[in-house]
Amino acid sequence: MPKADKQSLNRLLFFSVTLLLAILIGLLYTRQAPYIVVAVMGLSISAVLLHISRNLRHHYQMISEVAKQIARGDYSLRIPSLELGEIDHLGKSLNDMLGALDKTISHLAIHREELRLVLSSIDDILWSQNRDGRIVWANRSFGKLFPLYDPEKRQYAREVLDISLTELIDQWKTEQHTRIKELHLGEHHYLLSGNRNDAANRTVFLMQNIDTIYQAEQMKKEFIVNLAHELRTPLTAIKGFSDAMEEYVVPENKRYLAIIQNHTQRLIHLIRDLEQLIRLEAISQADLHPTKLPVFFENLRLILDPMVEEKSLELTIALEDHLPIFECDPFRFEQIFINLVQNSLRYTNQGGITIECKRQSDAISFTVSDTGSGIDPVHLPRIFERFYVGDPSRNRKLTGTGLGLAIVKHIVLMHGGTICANSSPGKGTSIEMSFPLTNTYAIE
Repeated sequence: MPKADKQSLNRLLFFSVTLLLAILIGLLYTRQAPYIVVAVMGLSISAVLLHISRNLRHHYQMISEVAKQIARGDYSLRIPSLELGEIDHLGKSLNDMLGALDKTISHLAIHREELRLVLSSIDDILWSQNRDGRIVWANRSFGKLFPLYDPEKRQYAREVLDISLTELIDQWKTEQHTRIKELHLGEHHYLLSGNRNDAANRTVFLMQNIDTIYQAEQMKKEFIVNLAHELRTPLTAIKGFSDAMEEYVVPENKRYLAIIQNHTQRLIHLIRDLEQLIRLEAISQADLHPTKLPVFFENLRLILDPMVEEKSLELTIALEDHLPIFECDPFRFEQIFINLVQNSLRYTNQGGITIECKRQSDAISFTVSDTGSGIDPVHLPRIFERFYVGDPSRNRKLTGTGLGLAIVKHIVLMHGGTICANSSPGKGTSIEMSFPLTNTYAIE
């Protein structure tokens, strides 16, 4: 309460008390005094209450006005001291809360501006759009890539973005929260990722330029192709001359000649596998043809039987009845089983190799298992990597290139399938592949 109002109230109270005492004194001399006393007391109390009510209404209006200004976003206002006990204590508590809130909002504004500057300065393309497809915000790089974007307008993404990008985003609406896809716009390559915020009904998109990665990949492929070309001629000569020397070499040197021939053959296989892997990576989609699986495996057996019989092992091919026609690239698909069987033969000295084919509820599966030495489970997650060697001491005696399983995985992925391995030392290895039933149709 202002000091002047408080003094006025004190004077009014003093006047009322003085008047009340005067009336009480007059009560001793007149009979009508009680009525006069009651009337005067009522008027005095009414005057005091009226004055208090006006002051309370005035202070309430002050608090209400401050609250309205805060609701409009002005957190710098404070409630003045009212000198009315509990109300004044409440005002002080509200002022403390407003001070803390104003400080927090100031810090948030600073951090928001810093974040805006960071997002505007990076080369990656960033933007956010709501569930209706309107662009909520975008950084400077977005505007450079998509010149139709106007930050002053609430534009739909389809008005600004390339049609291929819009179609890709539409496909994501039913997928998981986080998605990553490769995208080609003009002559550039991008890695597109999106993260949906369900609470805000928005999705934030990030496009990273990966041209340098593609250039490095292309340089690597060209290097491998050139290296293979340069090595093939001398290796062919070494192999030819070493074979020609075989009948003339003295017995004590035959062991050394055999070492030359084995390592030459291994290098030739390595170059062949490298070239095959490079060719596979250049193919974006398999050349699919309707294939009858019984006929396919009957022809495959003609290739595999000589390999298996050379080690005195048994090859079993178990096919489920009434298999559907399977769409695949027959040559590439055949390479899967050749590589897997060759890999099994290196580590299997007794027993045999089994190829199984079954139809599942939503897929068709193929399994290649052996009775070999098996693989330590710690190595299983990496056996499909290029040149990965799980046990160097064991592989030193063998002639594998380290690319066979990598080629198998690549062909499986080309056909939209999945691949995994199960094994334990001394109990053999099982390679399982699964392909969606969309790759099949029933035999009429």
